[in-house]
Amino acid sequence: MTDQAPILPKRRYGPAPKPADERRWHSVSCRLTDDELALVDARRGKVRRGEWLRLAALSKPPRIVPEVNRAAWVDLARSASNLNQIAHAINSGSLSSTSDLASVLDGLRADLDALRLLLIGGRPDESQN
Repeated sequence: MTDQAPILPKRRYGPAPKPADERRWHSVSCRLTDDELALVDARRGKVRRGEWLRLAALSKPPRIVPEVNRAAWVDLARSASNLNQIAHAINSGSLSSTSDLASVLDGLRADLDALRLLLIGGRPDESQN
C-alpha cells in the first residue's frame, strides 16, 4: 500500500460554501402596489430587491450614490486612496515628516470623508466607522 493522499472531488468554481448556520434557508415574499415597488426600486439603486429589503429590515439599508454624484464619488475615492498612501508612507518612516504635515493630512482626510458622506446624502456628524 502507498501513502498517497486520498483524491478529493473537485470543488465547484465560485466562493466557498457558507457553514450551515450562516446559510439563508427561509424565503419571505410580500405583495406591493406599483407605487410601492417603484419606491423600493428608486431607493435601492443597483442593489438587488431582496438584498435591499433584508438589509432595510434587519439593519440600515446600504447608501446608494446618486447617479449625478457617481463620477465625483469615483474621483474622490481615488484621491482618498492616494492620501492614505501618503499617510502610510509618513507613518512607516519612508518619508521624513513633521507633526505639522501629519496634522494637515489628518485634517484633509477628515474633510474628504465629510465631502464623500455628503455626496451620498449623509450628514457630516454621522460616523462611517
